[in-house]
Amino acid sequence: MATIFSNQVPSIGNYSDGFPYELGMKFRSTATGEILAVRFWKAPSETGTHIGKIWSATGVLLASTTFTNETASGWQQQALNTPLIVQANTTYVVSVNVNSYYVATYHELDSAIVNEDISSVADGQNGVYNTVPGSFPNGSYRNTNYFRDINFVAIPQPTIKKIGGDNQTGAAATALPNPLVVQVKDAAGNPQSGTTVTFAVSSGGGSVSPLSAVTDTNGQASTTLTVGANPGATSPVINTVTATTQDIGSVIFSANASPSGESQTLFTNQVPSFPNSTDNSSYELGLKFRSTQGGRVATIRYRKAASETGSHVGKIWTVTGTLLASVVFTNETASGWQEQILETPINIQANTTYVVSVNVNSHYVATYDELASPIVNGNLSSVADGSNGLFNLNPNSFPTNSFRNANYYRDIGFIVGSALVKVSGDNQSATTGAVLSNPLVVRVVNAQNIPQSGVTVNFDIISGGGSLSVSSAVTNASGQASTTVTLGQAPSAPGGVIVRATAIGIGTTSFSATAIPTNPNPIYLENLNPGTTNWKLDNPGNGEIAGYASATSVNKGGSLDIKVSLGQQGQYTIDVYRLGYYSGKGGRLIASSGTLTGGTQPACSLDSDTRLVECNWTTSYVLQVGSNWTSGLYVAKLTDLATGVVAHVWFVVRDDSSTADVLFQSAVSTVLAYSSTGGYSLYSSDSLDGQRAFKVSYDRPFFQATYQNSSQPAKPLQWEYNMVRWLESQAYDVTYTDNMQVHTNPQELFGHKVFLSVGHDEYWSKEIRDHVEAGRDAGINLGIFSANSCYWRVRFESSTTAAGQVKPNRVMTCYKADWALDPVAQQQGPSAATNKFRSVQNQRPENALFGVMYGSDLDTYGGFNFTVTNANDPYYANTGLQNGDQLAMLVGYEWDFIVNNGSAPSGLVILSESATIPSTVLPTFDERVGERSLPANQDFTKAHSVRYTASSGAKVFASGTIQWAWGLDSDGVSPFREDIRAKQITVNILADMGAKPQTPNANVIVL
Repeated sequence: MATIFSNQVPSIGNYSDGFPYELGMKFRSTATGEILAVRFWKAPSETGTHIGKIWSATGVLLASTTFTNETASGWQQQALNTPLIVQANTTYVVSVNVNSYYVATYHELDSAIVNEDISSVADGQNGVYNTVPGSFPNGSYRNTNYFRDINFVAIPQPTIKKIGGDNQTGAAATALPNPLVVQVKDAAGNPQSGTTVTFAVSSGGGSVSPLSAVTDTNGQASTTLTVGANPGATSPVINTVTATTQDIGSVIFSANASPSGESQTLFTNQVPSFPNSTDNSSYELGLKFRSTQGGRVATIRYRKAASETGSHVGKIWTVTGTLLASVVFTNETASGWQEQILETPINIQANTTYVVSVNVNSHYVATYDELASPIVNGNLSSVADGSNGLFNLNPNSFPTNSFRNANYYRDIGFIVGSALVKVSGDNQSATTGAVLSNPLVVRVVNAQNIPQSGVTVNFDIISGGGSLSVSSAVTNASGQASTTVTLGQAPSAPGGVIVRATAIGIGTTSFSATAIPTNPNPIYLENLNPGTTNWKLDNPGNGEIAGYASATSVNKGGSLDIKVSLGQQGQYTIDVYRLGYYSGKGGRLIASSGTLTGGTQPACSLDSDTRLVECNWTTSYVLQVGSNWTSGLYVAKLTDLATGVVAHVWFVVRDDSSTADVLFQSAVSTVLAYSSTGGYSLYSSDSLDGQRAFKVSYDRPFFQATYQNSSQPAKPLQWEYNMVRWLESQAYDVTYTDNMQVHTNPQELFGHKVFLSVGHDEYWSKEIRDHVEAGRDAGINLGIFSANSCYWRVRFESSTTAAGQVKPNRVMTCYKADWALDPVAQQQGPSAATNKFRSVQNQRPENALFGVMYGSDLDTYGGFNFTVTNANDPYYANTGLQNGDQLAMLVGYEWDFIVNNGSAPSGLVILSESATIPSTVLPTFDERVGERSLPANQDFTKAHSVRYTASSGAKVFASGTIQWAWGLDSDGVSPFREDIRAKQITVNILADMGAKPQTPNANVIVL
C-alpha cells in the first residue's frame, strides 16, 4: 500500500476563516489499482463530523466514507466499505470537509509530490476547495496542500515501460547517442518475449529506425531516434516518440533538439503578473518591436495561459498593418511559452518597428505597464511609445489598441544579419577638456562573424558635449573603424558622455565616458570598483545553513562575530559583499573566509511566557572590518558546500567619523519584528498556533535571510537596496547606520544634512523617536521615503543568559494590544506601553513628525498610481508633471494618509493624493472601544505625500508609500516601474535639503 504524503508537515497547523469548506487534492496513479482508504490531517481545534470522498476529475462522486474514532489531531484514516478501482494515468480528486479549522502549506502542490505509483497533480490549480461542504471542490488558491490523501494498492497488469533512452538532448538532425528501449512484462511481472512494439514520431520532425521491433527474451525492444531540424528555434524543440504494444498500452519518449544558438528573443526571465486572466472574450494580442540590426524573424513565440485552449495563429505585421507572415501553432503544451517555426523566415530592417501578434480564445497572460519602458535583450527591444501592448477585439485582425502598456508576452526568435559591435574604448574616464586615452573602436561583421571592410561608420556625440577627431570612418580589412573623444563640459555621472556609432542598414552602438568630478566623494570612488551579482540570495533552503551576527552594525576598523549552524556536519564558506550600484551589478566582493568546517549548533531556547527565542551559538568566524571599508549595507553570504544552499547575514558598516551629507538608516528593527525563526515573530500569522511573541531577539538568524518560503515584507533587499543602488549610482555623499545606532547614540544624526528612512521602517523605540525629533529640531532634514514608519513603539532590552552572555539592546519588546500584560507597563504605568505611538497611552501620532500616518496596505508587489497634486511646487520642478498626472504603481505595499487629528505640523504641503483600495483589515482593528487612535470617518481610500518646514528650518518630506524607491531603481522588481520623473522629484527634494548628486544622470537637472 502507498500514500502520497510521507514526512510532509503543514506550515500552518491550526487555521480558521470561520467557515466550513470541502478541501481536496487532485491525484493520479501510473498503475491501475484500488483505493482502500481516505486520509486527512486534522487541525487541533477542528471538531464535528468528517466525510471523505473520491471524485472523478469532472466532479462525479465515486465513493464516500464517514470518519469514525478520530483522534484529536493529526492524520486520520477511514477505510472505504468497498475498495474503489482507479485507472492508470487518470486524474481523480480526494476531499474531506472541515467544519471550522484546517491545516495548510501554501505552494506545496506547485510541483508534483510522488510516492511509488501515485502522485499529486501539478497543473497550477491543485489544492482544491469549495465553500459548500460536501460539494465537488474546484476552486484553487496558491496550490495549497490541505493534506488530503488516499491509501492505494496497485493491481498487477501487463505493462510496457521505458527502461532507457528517455529525455536525451542532441544536436538538430543528428541521431541520439542512446537507443530508446522499452520492456514488456506480463501481469506476473515476467519479461514477455515475442511481442511486437511499434515506434512512431509524434512531434518534432525527427525519424526512428526501425519503425517496429519484436521483444527479445528479456522482453526488450528498441529503436534509434534522429531528432528533427530546428532552424531558428530559440528553445529546445521537443521530439516525441510513441512506443505501442497492442492490448497492453503505450509509452512516450521525449528528446530535445538543441537550438542552434543563433537566435535572439526579446523576453528572458519576465513573469506575468496575471498568469491566467480572462474577459470571456477572444482577442488578437500583440507587441511592437524593433532591432538595432537587420536580420530574419525565424519563429513566433507566445506565453499561454493555463486555461487557454483552441487554435492559435502567430503573425508578423508592418507597423501600418501589412501582414508579412503567419503560422499555425501545433503541438502546444498546456501552458507557458509556445514557439512555432516559420516555414520561411521574414527579413526585417534595422531600427524599424514591426508588430508580432497571436490570437487568444478566452484566457491570456499580462503584466500592466511593463512596456512603458523598453525591454532590451541583445539587438531586440520593445517599443516604448506609450501605446505598446496591442489588442484588437477581432481575432486575427491587426492590433492597434493599447491599455496601460500591458505586456501580453508575444515574442519572436530573431537571427541577426551583419552587426556593428564595440571593440574597445567604452567606459573611460578623464577630466573635463581632456582627450580620452583610448580611441573608440567598432567592428562590422556578417552573420558568420566575418569582418566586413569598406563599410562607412558615422560617429556623433548625443549627450555630454565634447568633440571627435573624425565623425565618419570606413572599416579596414579587419572590419574596424575608430574615432577619438575630447570631453566637453559633461555631467559627471557614469555615462554622462555618450557617443553613438552608426552603420546605415546594419545597426547602432553607443560608447559611454565619464568626466571625473573634482574632489570625488567615497561613494563615487567605491563604485568605480568592479561589481558582481554573486551576492544575491539565489538559493535559500530550509535550514541547511543559517547564521547571525553579534551586532547589527559595526564601525569600520572593528570586528564582527558571525555564528553559523549547518543542518549536518560539513564545509561552508562566508563571502562578504557590500551593496551599492557598481555599474548595475549591485554588489562588490569585499572579503572571503575560505573553506570552513562546521556542524549543527545547539537548539535555541524558548521563553514560554513571552515566546522569546534566543540562540547561544559559538562564534564560527570573526570578520575583521578594514579601516578602509566604505560605509554601507553589507551581506555575509553563507554557502553550504554540500547542498549549494545559501543564507545571508545582514549588517551595516558605519563610519562614525563621517560628516557625509546623507545618513541612511537601515530598518533592522522591522526585519527583526517579522522574523519568525524558532516559530515566533511579533505577528500571530507568522507564529506557531497563531501565538505571537511579545519579545524577539537578534540572537538568532533572520528568517527572511534563511528560508526559501519566506514571503515576509521586511528585508533590506526589498526596498532599501533599490534606494541604495540609485543613491550610489548618482554618487550622493552618503553614509550608513541602523535603528540600533539611532536608538543608542543621539549624536548619530548630527553632522549630517539629511536623515533617510527608506522602505519599511515600522518599529521605533521611544529613544529613536526622541532622537529623530531632536535632530529635526536642531535643523537636520528628514527624508522619509517610507510609510507605516514609527508605527509600533518598542523597547530594547538586554539579552538573557540563554543567549550566552547578557548584552544590551539585543531583545526587542512589543506587547501591542496586550500592552497591559507587560510587567514594565504595570510598574511604570500606561505611558510605558509598547503599542502604537498613536495610541491613547502614548499619544504621539506619527503625523506629528511626518505630517502623514499609516492608513492601509495591499499585496507586497502590487501598487496604485501616485497621483500629482500641487504640481507647481518646487519639488516637481523639471518633471513636466501636471495635476492629476500619475506615476505607475508607486503607492504600496503600505501607505500613509493625512489625518485631521490636530497633531499635523503647521504649513503642511500636500504633494500627492492617490486613489487606493484599502485592506479589509483597517489599522483600528485591534483597538478597544474608547481607545480609537484615529478620528471617526477617515477616508482610507486615499494616500498622501507631504512636506513641511519645521521651526528650526529643517525640511521634512514624507513619501507616504513604501515603494517610492522602486520608481528610482527597479532592479529585481516586477513589473518595472522606474520613472525619470520620480528620479527628478527625488533630486529636487534632496537638493532642497542640501544634498546633491556628484554624478547625476545626464537627463536629470540639479539646481
